[in-house]
Amino acid sequence: MRFTFNDSELNLTTGLLIKDGQTISIRAKTLSVLKYLIAEKDHVVTKQALLAEVWHDVVVQEQVLVQSIKEIRDLLGSHVIKTYPRQGYQWTAELNHINKQYSFFGKSVNRASLLQIAVLVLLTIIGLVIYSLASNSPSAKTAKFTVAFLPIINDMPDDIHDWVPLQGMDYLTVSLKKNSQLQLIPRVALLQSLPFANQENFQPSDSQKLPVLAQALKVDLLVQTRLRGYPQDFQLDYSFYLGQRVEKGVILAADIATALEQLVQKIAQRFDPDAIKTSQPYISNFSNEAFARGIELYLQREYLQASTFFATALQSNNDLLAARRYLAASYINSGDIEQGITLMKENIAQARHKQMHREEIRSHLMIGVLLIHRYQNDSPASDDLTEAELYIRLTKTLAEQYQDTLFIAYALEELAKIKRLQQQYQQAIPLLAAAMQYHKDFKGSYGQTRALIELALIAFAQNKETLGHDYFSQATTIAYQNGVATNKVAILLAQAQVALTAQQIKQAQAYAEQAKAIAIKATSNVLIAQVSAWLAENNSYQVN
Repeated sequence: MRFTFNDSELNLTTGLLIKDGQTISIRAKTLSVLKYLIAEKDHVVTKQALLAEVWHDVVVQEQVLVQSIKEIRDLLGSHVIKTYPRQGYQWTAELNHINKQYSFFGKSVNRASLLQIAVLVLLTIIGLVIYSLASNSPSAKTAKFTVAFLPIINDMPDDIHDWVPLQGMDYLTVSLKKNSQLQLIPRVALLQSLPFANQENFQPSDSQKLPVLAQALKVDLLVQTRLRGYPQDFQLDYSFYLGQRVEKGVILAADIATALEQLVQKIAQRFDPDAIKTSQPYISNFSNEAFARGIELYLQREYLQASTFFATALQSNNDLLAARRYLAASYINSGDIEQGITLMKENIAQARHKQMHREEIRSHLMIGVLLIHRYQNDSPASDDLTEAELYIRLTKTLAEQYQDTLFIAYALEELAKIKRLQQQYQQAIPLLAAAMQYHKDFKGSYGQTRALIELALIAFAQNKETLGHDYFSQATTIAYQNGVATNKVAILLAQAQVALTAQQIKQAQAYAEQAKAIAIKATSNVLIAQVSAWLAENNSYQVN
């Protein structure tokens, strides 16, 4: 079945859309939704009916249908489907059916038809000649697809990445200009366009202004990015503003340059006409978009809603291991530790099969840390600590095998924590010294503060109070030198716990209140929740 509407041609048999001279392949499930809505265009189709028709063989969340409706609207226009709240959807666009066409040589035609065809062919040839001459003319101008990058939002928990917003923006602009035929809007033109754009760090509330900014700049694509994570372990979230449509995604990388280059490649492959000619038609990465939207909710501590998106992402792409890790963290932060650990064990098996080494290493570490936490706060059992040590040692072995120095350092710190809890202090100290040495070699050596906190706790456990205060002082100096709110809070809460153990209630409260002020200033929901839990005598563990 073939239809035309709005200067586009839709073929429901092949699942292809010809639009603006491009042939776009429609995702299989989305095509099924589209066929059903068109077949039932005279009726409002309930969500239940669509789910039963298209996903009859699997159990799915309603979000998969919402995503398919979004994809249809992105491809064909928002007006083609009308939403009836609490009822369902109805196809509303007028379609013109294309009757079956026979080839000119495969069927005899009458003289009038032959004359019409001859005229059309002649006009086409004339048009092609004129077009060719115009295209080769020096004065001919081709409208280019325009792109503008906003300053990167820097969510790194330190001051040493202050260069990221503008220098990262410039890096993206220069690299994309070098690697594509797209037209880039320079930084000066962008920052002078609107007053609110002249900020290195956009606030989340500014997102609603971005479509307005895109119109003001007259750009086809406006790109917003956000950098999270820690040195050697970065996450770049991106949003593509295309008129009234938004596409989202996530890039994971060990360094910032790699993350930015991957984004440049995505944009070039997606929008550069030369790249499009040599590549397959673009298909929306449904799993990555669901993953990105899940992360947004996760960071707002909306764990139940986030888990729906992570599960949907995995349903579309079972190899998206980061989504399973976040799903596990959502379960854990909602109180279901066992389900979280089960998912992380699945991640280990999948990562090993796919040879995704860092994900395998991270999953081992995460299980070990969870078991340590359960030993400390929930139902202490020596079995938990023994099993935790097994997972942490496996983390260290794998990290050494693949020369992942960041996770070697993390494993050493957690092994030292286990030895502290077992009161084997002399075994813990050299582990922490080794971890600190690794962190000194990283750009942004503030990872040392975790080891220094552990050394302080060991000193206080041995009644060496002066030494303990000295370690806390060293940790505080490093945290403030690098401007790391996360570490400032961790140090203060550790000091509060030591004071509480010594029955110094007022001093403990003072440390916790300082930590709360830092968390609020940093506008970090995770840190605020961490301090609030401590103040409420509920030492809950938030997975990140």
